[in-house]
Formats: sequence, C-alpha cells, structure tokens
Amino acid sequence: MWTKVGEIEHFVQQEKRARRVRHEMCSITHRKEVPMKTFMLLGLSISLVFAGCQKNPEEPSELDEQAIRDIMKDSEWFEVNEHFEGAAVDDSGSADTTHVIKDTIVPILWGRMVTGEPDSKAEITVIGDSAFVSFTIHTVGTLSILGLHPDSGWVGIDKPLSETFQLYAIFKRTGTATDPHRGWELTDISGASGRSDSVSTVRIDSVRIQSMSYADTVLRDPLDIFPVENAISLISGEQVTLTVYANGASHRLFLHVFVPIWPWHVRLPFENGGDGTYTGVWNVQLIPAVRFAVFDCLHYGTLHDDEYPYDFDGWLFPYVVHLTP
Repeated sequence: MWTKVGEIEHFVQQEKRARRVRHEMCSITHRKEVPMKTFMLLGLSISLVFAGCQKNPEEPSELDEQAIRDIMKDSEWFEVNEHFEGAAVDDSGSADTTHVIKDTIVPILWGRMVTGEPDSKAEITVIGDSAFVSFTIHTVGTLSILGLHPDSGWVGIDKPLSETFQLYAIFKRTGTATDPHRGWELTDISGASGRSDSVSTVRIDSVRIQSMSYADTVLRDPLDIFPVENAISLISGEQVTLTVYANGASHRLFLHVFVPIWPWHVRLPFENGGDGTYTGVWNVQLIPAVRFAVFDCLHYGTLHDDEYPYDFDGWLFPYVVHLTP
C-alpha cells in the first residue's frame, strides 16, 4: 500500500502543536509570580500534561533520534547520490540501452563530480513507537563535458551544479530500548525526488516499468511511501522495459544503476520518442541486493550548449533483486 506523505505530515503537525502546548504548560509551573487564582484555574490542565513535562530517563527522545540516525547512516536505503559518475564517461546517444559497452566513437563525454561534502538533514518526529523522517541532501559539484564544437572542434566545459534531493521514511519500535538501535527499525520508505537548485525547468511526469516478474506499473510520485517489503522486486538478470514521460520532447534522459564490478556505475541513455516519451531496455543486475534506479532528466542545453546552466530533474527508486520469483 502506497501512502501520500501529506497524510502523515498532517499527523506530525498535530503532534508538534500538542508538544508546544505541553511545553507552554510546563513553563507555567516554573514561574514564581503566577497568582494563586491562575493555578486554581489551570490545575486540572497541568495535572493532565505534567507527565509530559518530565522526560523518561530510561528512554529519552534524544537517544531514540540518534538510534534512528545511526540506522540511516548505515542503511543502503538512504544512498541518493547514485547518479554522480565521478568522471566523464561515454555517452554515444545510442538508442540501444541493452549493453553497457557503447560505441567507441562518441559525440560527447560528460559526468558529475562532487566538489564538497554533501549537506544532509534529517528531521525526525517521534510519536509513541513510530517515527516520521523527512530527509534532504544538498550537493554541489561540477558537470564536466568534453564535446565537439562545430566551429572550434573539441572543447572542455565545466559547469557548476547544485541540487537537492528529498525522501521520507517511517521507523517503528519493534523491540525494547535494550535491543540494538533501541528497538527501532525501518518499516516504510519513499523514493527520492531531486532537482537543480537554480534553473529547474525539466520535469519527469511518470515512469512505466514492464517486466516478466513484476506487474506492469506506472509510478507517478517518487515521494509516495510504501512498506519496505513491498519495494519493486525484480529477478536477477531479467530484461526490463522502461518508459519515462517528461514535460518536453528534446530532453536528455538516462538511467543510472550501480553494479558491484567494474565499471561500478552504469549510465544508460533512453531513446527519444519525439513526443515527450523516452524508452529503454535494461538487464537487471545478477547479485541479489537492495539496488537503486535513478531516472536522470537533463535539459538539452545542459549538455549541448556551452552557456546553458545545469537544469536537472531526477527520480530515484529502490528495488530488490531476487534470484527467483
């Protein structure tokens, strides 16, 4: 079951308002010059919320939040920079995306490089034995391009890039405070949505996934939340047909996946249908694991115009590779 994040944020805001009320009531009890009549009028309310003024020394919220952060730091579900190639790599513009090795003669080489430490932020709201996480990561870097200019021949271009990704997650306490991570575990997660920070005109509207083992699926919002056990499941080595629907007919679309052998990071171009649709065929990795597919949409000018800035929209979806259905 997929959940709209707005529904969860509504409850989070309610809890935050309740916490503010408890905090204000608690502060009243520490004021020395409050008239006795005020205490009589507020006595019942204070008795109801006073318990919330005291932190349980055995389960402080700070330790719970830190336990959740520790899980996120070590979890593959929160790796959202898979589309950074780390170097300029081949891009032939070929319509054939079934093979990793492309033509040796290419019109353009390009790749993203991170130039600073990514700035990540996790807002964690604990409500009883559940916790809602809003996770953002801001990355700055360089888009390096080696292209053949019609007038001046081969040229090297470096464009600054700045982008922000966001995803959501739900954790639940399934054990006790004496268990690893104080009993917390990840139960639900969304995909991730990222955009360039300055110029941002390109958009992915939806993604269609077709395979023999997984039902024909159209993804319309990368930030919908789903149980981790309901993540997209694909069979090792099977062929998958992907169709991306975007808001323009001249964008450049790519699929990024990670493989545990050289060349490690694989970037596959989609074929432009000329009507805002982009299609490709991809073979799933062989080794079972949690993986990510990054759908990378770039403005045509970002790669083919030496002055047009970095203009990017990206969807990231986790999926699980299995040996058998």
